[in-house]
Amino acid sequence: MARRGRGFLVLVLSALGCVAWWSRDLTNFVGSPSTVLGSSRDAALQQLPLRAESETLEVPQELNPVEEVLAGVSVAFSLLSKAIACSAIVGTGPLVGLWSCVALGFASIAGMRPGVVAGAAAVIVVPLGAFTAQHGLGLVPLVVLLAALIQFSAGAVGFARAVDLVSKEVLAGFLNALGLALLLSQSGALSTPEAAGLALICAGITLFLPSAPVPSSLVGLAVASAVGAVLNFDVPTLATKAKDPMAFAGGLAALPQFQLPQLPSMEDISIALPCAVSIAFISLLETLLAARVVDDRKCEELCTFFYDENGELVITGPDGKPAPVDVPTSTVLSLAAGNGLSVLFGGFGGCGLVPQTVLNLNSGGGGFISVAAYAASMVLFALVLAPIVGQISVPALAGIMVAVSLDTMQFGPTLDAAKAALAGEEGSRIRFGVLVATAVLCYEVDFAVGIVSGVLLDRATSPGGIFSENKAAA
Repeated sequence: MARRGRGFLVLVLSALGCVAWWSRDLTNFVGSPSTVLGSSRDAALQQLPLRAESETLEVPQELNPVEEVLAGVSVAFSLLSKAIACSAIVGTGPLVGLWSCVALGFASIAGMRPGVVAGAAAVIVVPLGAFTAQHGLGLVPLVVLLAALIQFSAGAVGFARAVDLVSKEVLAGFLNALGLALLLSQSGALSTPEAAGLALICAGITLFLPSAPVPSSLVGLAVASAVGAVLNFDVPTLATKAKDPMAFAGGLAALPQFQLPQLPSMEDISIALPCAVSIAFISLLETLLAARVVDDRKCEELCTFFYDENGELVITGPDGKPAPVDVPTSTVLSLAAGNGLSVLFGGFGGCGLVPQTVLNLNSGGGGFISVAAYAASMVLFALVLAPIVGQISVPALAGIMVAVSLDTMQFGPTLDAAKAALAGEEGSRIRFGVLVATAVLCYEVDFAVGIVSGVLLDRATSPGGIFSENKAAA
């Protein structure tokens, strides 16, 4: 409760601090499509994610289908433990999180930015867990369905263009906080020397072994699990973590039950709506940021908006030709469809996952094949390979996430920003301050608060902003 209060207070203060700039440019935020979010072609070019100014875009390389399939399998393994943990937080059966991942994975093929992995997420289930503790599980489908409708509406009105406001400093701050939170979240799985040793083996192989032709995370998982079995280490497995002897029995009994949501009353809607709004907002933010991460890693610009000489938005598809819907908007609509599909099969939804997206890219994925392989692997894990999957050690899976967390944190860009600030380069101290403030607020308060505050601070200190160096000098 104290964290929520601090988060709300910080958000209000950030908004008040930027109110002069906000009111001055308000027409840019609610005006015609040619001035959406106050962006221009030059502003969009300045917002290229985490790329040095002197660096040019590389020609995207063709993806190997075999490597993509293996990357999808690797991602599926990494999400098993998380999906079970998410189910426990909400209070549902252990496989509900897994089927939520399946629904989001298959739905994302329809329009999500290629390479983004969507599935069960802590930022979704933590608010849901608090909701179910107070109101029970009966209204969970309504909460997720309302969140999906909000996401669809956000996509329809062009909210996805808000990704243009996220500068490379805000993105780096968010990724630093996310990586640190993910790293510390694995501490529970590393509580014994045996568990820590297995995790270290898996993490080391994942980080330092080449990811082609077989993803290093899969090799690390196999080696760590084999070492644990040979040495007869007493470490928890996925089956023991599920706390249900039938969770990994497999067979058709593991299939989710199709169910149409019941018509809610106005009282039910009033209870579910606040939680749905919170879930919709943070899931939109993390999904769009995951799309930006893919842009950066693949040296592409599918999630950067450009404008012609008349200020009109130029929308192109992955092939460079004009597209009816921009990639961020189609990503949001795909997220809404995935959450709606999840409700129909008793799931609790999710969003785009930055850590798993990073793992997908590092493992040789990045296209639709890897995402389809991830979703299909989850189905196989639940129905066919469940008894074997249930024996995978939790510390070995934690090792994969340790490696992913270290790869998520932006050590290079953060160090470069710090060096530039110490050297006194023009504007560098403000940029570094935005990065640090975003990271601290994301980690200490809330990710949504940190991102929004970082964007407001970034806009206020950018050229023309109320706190910019140029204005201070004037």
